[in-house]
Amino acid sequence: MLIAFDIGNSSVSVGVFRLSRDSHELLTSFKISNKPYSADEYVMFLRVFLRENGFKTYEKNCTDENMINCAVVSSVVPELTDIICAAAAKLCGRNPFIISEGKKTGFGIKIKNPEQLGSDIVCNVAAALHLSSAPLVILDMGTATTITVVDKNGNVLGTIITPGLAVSMKALSDSAALLGNIRLERENVLIGRDSEESINSGVINGNIFMIDGFIRNIREQIIPRDSGEKLSLLATGGLSESIIPYTKNKFTYYKNLTLEGAAYLFEKNVALNFV
Repeated sequence: MLIAFDIGNSSVSVGVFRLSRDSHELLTSFKISNKPYSADEYVMFLRVFLRENGFKTYEKNCTDENMINCAVVSSVVPELTDIICAAAAKLCGRNPFIISEGKKTGFGIKIKNPEQLGSDIVCNVAAALHLSSAPLVILDMGTATTITVVDKNGNVLGTIITPGLAVSMKALSDSAALLGNIRLERENVLIGRDSEESINSGVINGNIFMIDGFIRNIREQIIPRDSGEKLSLLATGGLSESIIPYTKNKFTYYKNLTLEGAAYLFEKNVALNFV
């Protein structure tokens, strides 16, 4: 059994996978806070979640097929990486595989400084290339919104990074005292008739129009006119579900795209030792 960690700016996503010789299967996933707990505290929390889902943590000489014996970690929060890695080692009995520069990915990275590409984006691309055909765009809406562009040969051309929905909402509320603390609502109203509707329209519709504009221009830039090529569109991140129902460009949503990608990269680099 493989336990995968995606350490993000707001939370830590956790997935448990059953490995086989040529594939993996996601059995369960959940999120925990990324507050600065100790490794032992994370172990305590994780054992509760895992036990409730029928999984065992590592025990010497145990042959239970539901025992976790390997781990993979993707992190964009350096101060939490060592803590989660220490917790993962206690849960599976060995050091986890860390997704970082120099690991085999199966695709090219054509940006100026490949080491700057976040491991979450690397995971997303790894999963997307298994789930869809290139050229493709991955929209990931979390604390930040990222748009990753992959050409028809499976090379990462680059990314676009903007403030996330919640970050934009908080920045506006914090900077304008009269607006107060307004919640992000899913209902899409174009012309607001009070402060709440007006801000929601600005943030939500602003993101909708931004995303559609980026997709239009990306398509024009990387797909030759009249070539007949199609641009595959994938979305992930909890906030994507507030936006993609309204975009003109239709995205396929994958809740656990980053965790799936982490599992693919684990398989590509080390999995045969554990199945």
